[in-house]
Amino acid sequence: MPRQSDDASIDGPRRRRRSPTRKGRPTLTKDLISQAMLDLAGARGFREVTMRLLADHLGVTVRALYNYVDDRQEIVDRASQLFAAEWPVPRLDPQAWEHSIAEYGTALRAAYRRYPRALLVSLDEQIRDPAIHPDRLTHTDALLGMLRTIGLSVTEAQIVHRDLTIRVFGFVLLVDYRQDLGYPVMDNTPVPPHWLAAHPHLTVPHLREAVAAAPLMSVDEAFDHTMYGLIITVRDLLAAAQNAR
Repeated sequence: MPRQSDDASIDGPRRRRRSPTRKGRPTLTKDLISQAMLDLAGARGFREVTMRLLADHLGVTVRALYNYVDDRQEIVDRASQLFAAEWPVPRLDPQAWEHSIAEYGTALRAAYRRYPRALLVSLDEQIRDPAIHPDRLTHTDALLGMLRTIGLSVTEAQIVHRDLTIRVFGFVLLVDYRQDLGYPVMDNTPVPPHWLAAHPHLTVPHLREAVAAAPLMSVDEAFDHTMYGLIITVRDLLAAAQNAR
């Protein structure tokens, strides 16, 4: 009597299940491809991530990618959504607005720091409107709502929101990114010492004094000062509004 195949049963042939791995690699999915795009963009920037680079990173062919997505734009859109989904939900309390701003800025910094060069997506790519993650709208609305509640005008609230974005984006890209690559960022404040060494006869006494005193603080302390500057801005706006009444 012929031996029954392992892939069959008395009820008929078994349905073959897709293995979670293939030749030691995870099975491709849209989410896996998009996460790989985000990982690469976080280190290199979206513009540098070609379909060839993405395929090589995943250990597949370019043709294999097109079995799951229509084009590169679809991957960029989905990667952008994945990035936005990691942005923290604001924990905002108008009664403790200073702490709320500092805490939210710190949470944003941690999220951005995982994919620093992906922050340049608006310069590198054109994200289609349907791909905009709703959290980008609801989180912004929550921050504006708290700022309006504590007494800022519509214009002032937008100024503070823009200021927060610039401070956190700039710090992550100019300080954290280089620090995480191993550069002695705080030792190079306000300029790298070798810049001064290249111009020994240049009369810049204050700059030499500042470089000789570095580092004055840690990276985290520098970020705290950056956020404190924003809090001072809000205090000044509230004081001006109070004096104008």
